[in-house]
Amino acid sequence: MTKCHFLLLAASLLLLVSCKPEPKGPSLSQYGAQSEATQNALFEQYVLTLLASPPERARQLQDSIMTVAESDSTEWQRITKLEELYLLDPNSPYRNEELFIPVLEHFAASPLASEEQRAHAAWLAPRITLNRPGQVAADFDFISPKGRRENLHATIDARKPQRTLLFFSNPGCPNCKEITESLSQDLGIQAMMEDGRLLVVNIYPDEDVQAWLDYLPNYPAEWVCGYDPDQLLNSNTVYWLRAIPSLYLLDEQKRVILKDAPLNFLLAALR
Repeated sequence: MTKCHFLLLAASLLLLVSCKPEPKGPSLSQYGAQSEATQNALFEQYVLTLLASPPERARQLQDSIMTVAESDSTEWQRITKLEELYLLDPNSPYRNEELFIPVLEHFAASPLASEEQRAHAAWLAPRITLNRPGQVAADFDFISPKGRRENLHATIDARKPQRTLLFFSNPGCPNCKEITESLSQDLGIQAMMEDGRLLVVNIYPDEDVQAWLDYLPNYPAEWVCGYDPDQLLNSNTVYWLRAIPSLYLLDEQKRVILKDAPLNFLLAALR
């Protein structure tokens, strides 16, 4: 006999999927009757299930959730807010733009979507689809501390690391300092850097170059550091930097493995 399993649905819904060959469709009625705190807790568990699922399965779950939510306008509003809070908010420890793409598609097509949501989807679409996992990370120039114009792809090609950590940061950012300290103190990260398996490229995307130059001694000497002289990175046409810090992990072919990843997810991927 096959095991029954729980499918965490919509805005924190736990859906018991039947063991029969043709399981019944999901319902949001029990979920909607829960308190707001319970709904949030259940939705958090659902998001953890998404993050642990293969990408195609996670996408199917998201599409299923949004389709079910369209059966009730109240649930639609509740679930779309939770989806954005957990998966798109730059302060969320679970943020994952790839998992939000099915939500975006429903914003664009659902009869329950408000005009505001449709406009939001139109604005997000060209940004959220930049540098998706599996794509080669967009190239850009930067200026090194010695004043040389360098290039992301050329820098990676010259070093030939197995992984590249692309770290967008700025000097006045407390979270950037915390990440810098965490990476500097992680013995596994240091070992990977010492034997050439990992390259850290630390880029300042803003305009106060002098502040960045003054802060440079706080970065590890083995990091490749630079600033964007053309302010291309703030144009939202090459990278969508919703907030600083932002961490990307690339493979040896410069393909994106993790996009704007929370530090704990990035460290787990490197271990």
